[in-house]
Amino acid sequence: MNEIFKKGIALILSFIMLFSLASCSERHPANKAKREAKKIFEYLKNKDTKRLNKLFSDDVRWSHDLDDEWDDFFDSIDGNIVSYGNITTGGEGGHYDFGKVTYSDIVININDVETDTGMTYESISYYQIRVDKKHPEREGIGIFSLMIPSDNEKGYEEVTVGEIIIYYD
Repeated sequence: MNEIFKKGIALILSFIMLFSLASCSERHPANKAKREAKKIFEYLKNKDTKRLNKLFSDDVRWSHDLDDEWDDFFDSIDGNIVSYGNITTGGEGGHYDFGKVTYSDIVININDVETDTGMTYESISYYQIRVDKKHPEREGIGIFSLMIPSDNEKGYEEVTVGEIIIYYD
């Protein structure tokens, strides 16, 4: 009886641990951002600039002609985007005040982006402020970036939509 009791307790604890790990990963901001990036990739693939523009922060939308920037962005790509390899984070940060998130940001990389002409780009990246209690107008995407192979001394040319607007408090 003692052996059955120990196995039962071990089984219950295993289920509790498995459930808590699974629920933590679902709530983790990077996991949520990666799921959102799959939708964003579809917007890029479909050149849906209307939906893409809505993702930008208010301060970038107010200070940029995003439609023109998207035209330049898509014109610089050889062909139409069709697929990607994987999605990773390039870093994330945050500030907390008494257990509440007051600031959170993340960089997302959509890697190995392929076009219908067979061209592969290393990544399309974007920077997003997910929470900013001091400057809510900054919440949203600040910049999209694509590195295009080039003959210049760097070996690439950066094509961007938007920018990172820095506030000095």
